[in-house]
Amino acid sequence: MSTIKDVAKHANVGAATVSRVLSGKGYVKAETRDRITDAIHELNYTPNEMARNLFYRKTGIVAVSIPRLSHPFFTEFVSEVEAELGKEGYQTMVCSTWSEQNHEQRYLDMLERQIVDGIIFGSHTLDVEQYRKVGRPIVALDRDLGPEIPCVAVDHEEGGRLAAEILLQAGCRKVLQFRGKGETFSPSEQRHDVFEKVIQKHGAVCYNYITKWNSLSYSYYAEITEHILEEYPDIDGVFAVDAIAMNVLRRAEEQNIRVPQDLKVVAYDGTNITQFASCGVTTICQPISQLASESVRLLMEMIRGEIPREKNVKLNVTVRKGRSTMIE
Repeated sequence: MSTIKDVAKHANVGAATVSRVLSGKGYVKAETRDRITDAIHELNYTPNEMARNLFYRKTGIVAVSIPRLSHPFFTEFVSEVEAELGKEGYQTMVCSTWSEQNHEQRYLDMLERQIVDGIIFGSHTLDVEQYRKVGRPIVALDRDLGPEIPCVAVDHEEGGRLAAEILLQAGCRKVLQFRGKGETFSPSEQRHDVFEKVIQKHGAVCYNYITKWNSLSYSYYAEITEHILEEYPDIDGVFAVDAIAMNVLRRAEEQNIRVPQDLKVVAYDGTNITQFASCGVTTICQPISQLASESVRLLMEMIRGEIPREKNVKLNVTVRKGRSTMIE
């Protein structure tokens, strides 16, 4: 098996020059670079990734911490992140934190011990200070973890406003929104606050169903929606994340409640599961692919030792209209 010294000898250069070509760092004349590339191909040389990463004090691995992989939003987010990291030559370590308390602390320890080069945090169960004191590359998805840590999110205020306006324009006067237990460091809370304000501003009623914090399983969503239309018999509109909205639609069908004539539904996230509803769900869509690419971009800048050009990235939501709010 050829070594880096064999390549250097074949190309009549020093081993350090070959290293610069392999790493992409440092200046190498085009003619010399071509000679080294030809030598690599002729000798069928494969770089020892472990040795190269040790030399540059990198592991080539990025961790992505999420609450639960089976949740449709995080399933799609991780898939997009993995593709983006692959373009950068990185492997992805997926860390699901739902099954164990303080699981995130373990991943922070891995980052401090340089077992991974950086972490994208989509789950946030620790005190903010614990993330900040690490001092290593971290990007937060949809959470404010302090000025030192970049955050990637969408314009949730606009998302809440759009959802409220859609239901009001559809004639709703008593609506129910499902929202998580309030956390001041979560930008996503803004959509619920704005949604309620817009509904009430127009003289309509907004009920709030508070879901358990970090409970993201399909079984939990099925449980909380099983009797929801009996508990709120007077509602004519619902606003919820995709998985809950789909369960509400199922309950309405079971109870012969017509959608959208008797009940109108707006979902939030825009994951693939909303495509399976027979009525077509009106959805406020997060740009999941763009959330992933921006998270990776910021993390790569930090891994390279650069100061990120922007610490807070806010992306736009879009509306995908469906028959769950419109009578054809």
